[in-house]
Amino acid sequence: MGSFQLEDFAAGWIGGAASVIVGHPLDTVKTRLQAGVGYGNTLSCIRMVYRRESVFGFFKGMSFPLASIAVYNSVVFGVFSNTQRFLSQHRCGEPEASPPRTLSDLLLASMVAGVVSVGLGGPVDLIKIRLQMQTQPFRDGGEHRMTTVFPGPHLCM
Repeated sequence: MGSFQLEDFAAGWIGGAASVIVGHPLDTVKTRLQAGVGYGNTLSCIRMVYRRESVFGFFKGMSFPLASIAVYNSVVFGVFSNTQRFLSQHRCGEPEASPPRTLSDLLLASMVAGVVSVGLGGPVDLIKIRLQMQTQPFRDGGEHRMTTVFPGPHLCM
């Protein structure tokens, strides 16, 4: 298709990378609080992670989401905008002009992007959470131990 726009994929990649860099420390705190292992509140969780693992504990497991969310957002942005463009051009029959987009074009493009998003997002979130939680204490014969369960993202599935 002649109107395929690579800029949409680049915008998704940049936006995805920025969201991971800014949001991953808070996502790590949220994930650990949801697990409910010895944290009283958010501030307590932040202090405990910092005390036990230093500032790097907040970024534990970030390499996989950083790589994958960039691809994920890139694909979702690109699928949405290119689907919307495809629908508009085929409805109007003018490939070179910029036809007006309708609500039905927006709805269908959003649905296609949503299906792609769910298909890519589920496995990505599973791996991210497993990497974030791998240093949580667990009971082994009555004693609390901390261990690295998954040495890399490829072993999380």
